Amino acid sequence: MSKRPDPNFIPKQDTGPLAGWAKTPLELKKGARGPKGWQLFLGTSVAIMWGFSRVGYGNRKRSEQKLYERQEKYSLAPLLQSEADREYLMREVKLMDQERKIMSEVPGWNAGQSQYYNPFRWTPAHIMDSAKSNQKK
Repeated sequence: MSKRPDPNFIPKQDTGPLAGWAKTPLELKKGARGPKGWQLFLGTSVAIMWGFSRVGYGNRKRSEQKLYERQEKYSLAPLLQSEADREYLMREVKLMDQERKIMSEVPGWNAGQSQYYNPFRWTPAHIMDSAKSNQKK
């Protein structure tokens, strides 16, 4: 069985003295405790503006670099295109010779001419070497 506490019991609590605690020499002195609000605002504003100027400077340098690289690519484009055209013509001649040899016995066959001939519009043939097309993947 549990025992109930006495209802007339008043607990004692530790409290400070009635006159208060004695003053200590470690108390903080009141006075200037750092920069004022407007000084903090001004300092952070300057730091943010400086940071944005650096970001803008970096963006400008990056765009100049990209423009320079684009100009280099544009100056190389004709050379690369002529190289691709030369390779295309070499493959076309090779495939024409192959077609001429394979279809030599078919009467009326013109090598290189599409069966779906359209004289008004030229489109490059989809070329794939027969050696590559016969390879298993």
